[in-house]
Amino acid sequence: MKYDIRPKTIKTILEAHDAYWEEHKRELYQYKSAYDTDFWDKERLNSDSQILVQTSDGYGYIESYIASLFARNPGVIVKRGLRGKGDPKKAQALANDFLVRYRTQIEDASRLALIYPCAFMKLIPVNSADLYKRVDMMSVNPWDIILDRDAKRIEDCRFMGHRYFLPLHEAKAKFGAKQYEPIKRQDYFDEYNTFDRDYRDVGYTDEQMFQYIECVEFYDLVNDRIMFWSPQYSSGDKFLFQEMIPFRDFKGDPCVPIVPLYFNRKPDCPIEGYSSMKRIYDQLYETNLIRTFQANGVRKASRQYIVKRGTFDEESMAQATSGIDGLFIEIDDDDLAGAIRAMPQNPTPPELQVYYDQVQRDKDKGSILAPFTRGESTRSSATEIAALAAYSSSEIGRLARERDGTIEYIAKVYLELIVMYMDEEDITDTVVIDNRVETVQKKDLVESWVIYAQDQASTPLSESVRKREFIQSIPTLQALGVPPQSLLNEMVRSLGLPESFVEEAKQAMQAQQEQQAAMVSAAKAQTSGDAIQPDAMEAQQMAQPLGPNNLQSLLGE
Repeated sequence: MKYDIRPKTIKTILEAHDAYWEEHKRELYQYKSAYDTDFWDKERLNSDSQILVQTSDGYGYIESYIASLFARNPGVIVKRGLRGKGDPKKAQALANDFLVRYRTQIEDASRLALIYPCAFMKLIPVNSADLYKRVDMMSVNPWDIILDRDAKRIEDCRFMGHRYFLPLHEAKAKFGAKQYEPIKRQDYFDEYNTFDRDYRDVGYTDEQMFQYIECVEFYDLVNDRIMFWSPQYSSGDKFLFQEMIPFRDFKGDPCVPIVPLYFNRKPDCPIEGYSSMKRIYDQLYETNLIRTFQANGVRKASRQYIVKRGTFDEESMAQATSGIDGLFIEIDDDDLAGAIRAMPQNPTPPELQVYYDQVQRDKDKGSILAPFTRGESTRSSATEIAALAAYSSSEIGRLARERDGTIEYIAKVYLELIVMYMDEEDITDTVVIDNRVETVQKKDLVESWVIYAQDQASTPLSESVRKREFIQSIPTLQALGVPPQSLLNEMVRSLGLPESFVEEAKQAMQAQQEQQAAMVSAAKAQTSGDAIQPDAMEAQQMAQPLGPNNLQSLLGE
């Protein structure tokens, strides 16, 4: 059933979208601050009465995931679909080239999806002389993507949208010189930042450079329409522009070049996602609080003294207070026994350390990574370490499946966009596969590809085990007839060896083959009739494997 999307409809959807994320803004800012090691509020940091300590546990928690999920460059394996069309080698080469070039953006989106409930990546057509570089990709914050929250899955969304701030001069170039009401750029966390984005207040003369409109790029998947809307144009009563969705999948259906990334989901509402940082935030808060208390306790434990006013002149007082932690405080109290008396100190309660240890245990329970996988030393036995490694690998594997689905989706959308360009301009291009230049045509890429991500998640221990198992399996693979070149390529990739090893091995293998061929030629040249001279026989035996026929000539009757 089709429905009519009007400007007022988009305005209503945007208001509901903003209300949803406004409700979660404070919570998400806390998660961001924990990762940025900017935990305490700015006003508290300016306080002179207390020392505030911030640990880097939040940063380490997120980056330990990233290190495990992106041990190698992302890549995919492409196979033909049911129709059996296209060239999977060419499609795979193009997809992997794109994924390697945008590894940083994929990692950035992964950080966002771990800190916040989810994240997105958007593939953007751009102008370029290189066909394969006409698609750009960027990571997008979750609050900038508008979803159909009545849908249970992304695939069921009736609409999707992307809200962003477009510079005024770009808006005029894209949509024409309309009557806009420009605003200054705003950020989701602006109310928590002291930085003012309005550059016009600091002496810039080109005001248009820092004037924006809020633009909503809205995809109506039911009616196959893309619409551009802004509240700064005609008070939101008109569209800036609309047309049929230009992005198509291999079946010809409309698609959205926005790729979701969820690492955790709410069972009752999967489309909302769930923040990994949320699991340990309370423990991070308590850790920072305890360390702050301890830091202030240490300062208070410094040697301090009280002294009767007038006992020391200024010079003597300066000498007395020259110690690192010595502090003298003059008072007028006549009851002070003696000229100087040490300040009493209250020891740190021993329960504080007990509580701190419990907080750390709770934090470790909230993290799916065992402490030793984060580089922390433990006193665990080998059996315990093996069990924890298996658990960490299984949990990391679950996150890796989510990452793999996103990488496969990115490869699929990228190939579809390249086909769109080739179809629009009727062009062909080339690609290098196995040191051979291959021509790429539209027919080579038009297929419902079966795409598998080939990257694997790893922890330091699991990576070590994987490398050892590969080395141990090399003799078996050789016996099964796996080409030496393929084994070398995998060895260089798995062990992180220099790529120059592959080329050097090719050259050495070629030189060895040429030497063997020369020896065989020399043996044939010395052969007369059916008789073979001793030197030629030795050369021939060296060039040939010692099989049953050769062995028979060496054995006595």
